[in-house]
Amino acid sequence: MAPIEWLNGLMEQRDGFFRLLEEAGGLPAAAWRLARARCQTWEVPTDVPSRGDVVAAARMIARRVGTTVPASAVLTAECEAMGLLVV
Repeated sequence: MAPIEWLNGLMEQRDGFFRLLEEAGGLPAAAWRLARARCQTWEVPTDVPSRGDVVAAARMIARRVGTTVPASAVLTAECEAMGLLVV
């Protein structure tokens, strides 16, 4: 599935962000997946999101599911500990 289709589906589904959190296994991985998909839709696509992209994605998810976002350094460190690259 193309990233734009995945993003549209996520936004359209009532429980999309809850499912993303569950499937990813937590906020850091979910935020990274969301950030990566968003980066892949840019005019010059990239597969590696920036720290800012991941934090913005985490905030979006948190707003939708009613949770908190850890500090950006913690969020980034958790992504990197899972082998998810962040620039």
